Amino acid sequence: MADANSLSPQYAESVAREHWSIDSRAQALAGEVDRNFVLVTARGDRLVLKVTPPGDHRQMVECQVEALTHLASTPVAEFVPRILPTREGQSVLPLELDGGTCWARLVTYCDGTPLVHRGDRPARFLESIGRTLGRLDLALKEFDHPGAHRSMNWDIEHTAALADDAAHILDTSRRALVERHLERFNTEVVSRLAGLDRSVIHNDANDHNILVKNDAGGEPALAGLIDFGDILHTVTVAEVAISCAYLMLDRDDPVGDAAHVVAGYHAVRPLTTVEQSVVFDLVIARLAASVLTSARRRHLEPDNEYHQISVQPVWRLLERISTLDRGRSTQKLMDACAPATAPVRTAREIMAVRRRSVGRNLSVAYSEPLKIVRGHCQYLHDESGRRYLDLVNNVCHVGHCHPRVVEAAARQMAELNTNTRYLHDNLAEYALRLTATLPEPLSVCFFVCSGTEANDLALRLARAHTGSKEIIVLDHAYHGHSPSLIEISPYKCEGPGGEGLAPHAHKVPMPDPYRGPHLGPYAGLRYADEVRAALVEIEGGGARIGAFMAESLIGCGGQIVPADGFLTAATNIVRAGGGVTIADEVQVGFGRVGTHFWAFETQGVVPDIVTLGKPIGNGHPMAAVVTTPEIAASFDTGMEFFATFGGNPVSCAVGLAVLEVIEREGLQQHALEMGERMLAGLRGLQERHRLIGDVRGLGLFIGVELVRDLDSLEPADTEAALIVNEMKWRGFLLSTDGPHHNVIKIKPPLAIQSHDVDATVSALDEVLATIG
Repeated sequence: MADANSLSPQYAESVAREHWSIDSRAQALAGEVDRNFVLVTARGDRLVLKVTPPGDHRQMVECQVEALTHLASTPVAEFVPRILPTREGQSVLPLELDGGTCWARLVTYCDGTPLVHRGDRPARFLESIGRTLGRLDLALKEFDHPGAHRSMNWDIEHTAALADDAAHILDTSRRALVERHLERFNTEVVSRLAGLDRSVIHNDANDHNILVKNDAGGEPALAGLIDFGDILHTVTVAEVAISCAYLMLDRDDPVGDAAHVVAGYHAVRPLTTVEQSVVFDLVIARLAASVLTSARRRHLEPDNEYHQISVQPVWRLLERISTLDRGRSTQKLMDACAPATAPVRTAREIMAVRRRSVGRNLSVAYSEPLKIVRGHCQYLHDESGRRYLDLVNNVCHVGHCHPRVVEAAARQMAELNTNTRYLHDNLAEYALRLTATLPEPLSVCFFVCSGTEANDLALRLARAHTGSKEIIVLDHAYHGHSPSLIEISPYKCEGPGGEGLAPHAHKVPMPDPYRGPHLGPYAGLRYADEVRAALVEIEGGGARIGAFMAESLIGCGGQIVPADGFLTAATNIVRAGGGVTIADEVQVGFGRVGTHFWAFETQGVVPDIVTLGKPIGNGHPMAAVVTTPEIAASFDTGMEFFATFGGNPVSCAVGLAVLEVIEREGLQQHALEMGERMLAGLRGLQERHRLIGDVRGLGLFIGVELVRDLDSLEPADTEAALIVNEMKWRGFLLSTDGPHHNVIKIKPPLAIQSHDVDATVSALDEVLATIG
């Protein structure tokens, strides 16, 4: 009879042949308790025979087998071994050997390389490990077995019970370190585990038991999870903490790697706040248990140096973790759970998905695109943690993720969000607060979700009031992406892929006082004469004017401040012809110009219709149209106006918060001061660098036009693109615009500070100097 402690491959082959009718060649595999053999059949198929030595193990083995049988019909089946019954139908085969009864079972072979041998661990891969562990624990939630309710050294809840083994740690400083961790675990952590969710878990998802393969792109992908020998009923959160403990070994950013695993786990099996708060403590507990167990084994087997070699990475991590701020590390893991994240992909992977699954005419900024993962105030952070000063995002008006705006949205979302057919205070309050910022008679609001919707609705209002579709627009204007707006936006319809202006749209020159057809002190009036000529043309064709639509400050046209007097004169001409004026403030409203709350006020004009978007919700999708009672009455034709999400309680809560922040933080005055500082700095650069032809703007709406020749005004478009990319490498995000793509636009969140302005000017000075 064979000896259970020295089972041979030949014996494994005979067992497989006799009980499973499988002819194979066996090769021994390593195992802490079980004797394991990989069996290779003549066809090249591989299986694993596991034999547990004699002892009180039957219930534990049966627990493993029943757990794997249970998992075979769950979403994680592809990642775990499958039990193969004997030809007699037995899942667990008793083998009578010298020394007692052993327990054998045959499982499928999980193909892959142990993770411990892979150094490349991108964030997406780490998250996939967490997600799979989350799915595993959900699958095991309804599973239970008496064999999982056992006492064992690897039960993380009872780590403090290993304290006596600290005496076997020969290095006194290391021993003291572990004893401190055990004391704190016993006094501060154990009590917090009492009320946590408990279930059966794998309990040992370490870097030897996690198997990896290459995906189609050569990136690591999860292949399997093996060795259910430590399966246990304990606190469920221990699953992810134990895995993190091993995945953090010898890593450059161990807590960062753990955060990706936790994020993936939380996305599938949401962790409670208390569970989130103890993950880092449980990581330390597992590391402590590992070094204590190794010390005991060394004491029992002093000649076995393997125990000391294998535990060295654990000691290194435990010592490193002891130098970290425990509160910050815990918070980093908690931050990974809020909100639950989408799958993490590299920038290259995201670009591949976009090319395959997203319309290709959705553009990406910069020659080497950025993957931005976090925003705060005036800054954006990429996936590596690098910070960039955002100088172009006029959407997050009061600053990225402003806490007051975020809190208002979250609070209202948790309470109620529905449509405007029900009464709610937020809609009434926001309408009153918004119209209070506008001059009379602008006093009637319509709420929608985007600037495009707002401008489209403005066209309907104008047509209902005047009975005419005829509209005058500026050259290079852009008002939105719906068909009704594309066909009146020269920036789009006269560009690549465009079909030209609609017959009812009439284009006049952009009132550009720098390179337009009319220059000098009377340029504004000359540009207004172009509007008069368009009106005459409309009337000469037997029609009458419906509307004149213009951005109060012109964005896509090149950050243009209209020539003085243009908007007032043009408005008077249009009204005299029976038309209405539409001021597009989608980009420039809400105090950005500094001197006034609305950009149209800088020219002393009151439009008939105003459209609002972008900054209105600080990134939340909301927009509005405000008009006069007279025009609103003309629109009330009997056809209901309704936008499913327009004016909902959450959007109005966000809008109210934005108005409150602008007022409380004095952001309009701040925009004026920061804008004047930026303009002064840029004009100083203009004196030193001939590439700068013009610096223009109001408040924090600024354009820097680059030219190769100050007389011919030849556009320096290539240079502009180069500058933008060079500034990105220095941590400053800019972009270009204008008909010739030679205008650097600057329109940052109003949270920008003086040191940001000075740093921008200094960096731009350096870049310009390198270009010449």
